Amino acid sequence: MTTSEPLGKSLATGSLKTIPLFQGFNDTDYSQITDVSNVVTFETGKLVLEQGAVSRDLWVLLEGTCEVSRRIDPHKPDSKRVVLAMLEPPGHFGDMSFFSPSPHSADVTTITAVKLLRITHPDYKELIAEGVQVAYKLAYNVTESLVRRLRRMDDWVAELAASSGSHEEAHHPEWQSFREKLFDRWNL
Repeated sequence: MTTSEPLGKSLATGSLKTIPLFQGFNDTDYSQITDVSNVVTFETGKLVLEQGAVSRDLWVLLEGTCEVSRRIDPHKPDSKRVVLAMLEPPGHFGDMSFFSPSPHSADVTTITAVKLLRITHPDYKELIAEGVQVAYKLAYNVTESLVRRLRRMDDWVAELAASSGSHEEAHHPEWQSFREKLFDRWNL
């Protein structure tokens, strides 16, 4: 069972101050985020986001644990899965689809019962249209988070390439293909 309720009734604004995604916010910003957020609860074993589906919500984990996993072949429901991350509070997800309307790149499933804060894209878009500063602060904080995630991926790719045994092995067609996909249209 899934339930949803306005943020003000279920979470004190003071609790938002401990969430890194909302760092640098002032009291007005917290109030505006509270106005466009709601709290959603999911029981254990529920799918929150589905790989390949499109939704535009930004989720912040307030309580519980979620697993982020990806099917190797996204077109086959029974394809082998790879666990990409375990999320605990105050982790967040849905950020890429929130800012760019594209299918989710992974599933997010509840491992325990969870309480999530949800900001819908239409509500966020309304903040942008009204020129509300908190919308830009949120975008900045999400960008910082994505940059940290990309830096961790860079480190992982470098370690993986180095573990292949020799520098020459890193030039195999598989690595070249991976590099081209990763850096497509980047101006470095």
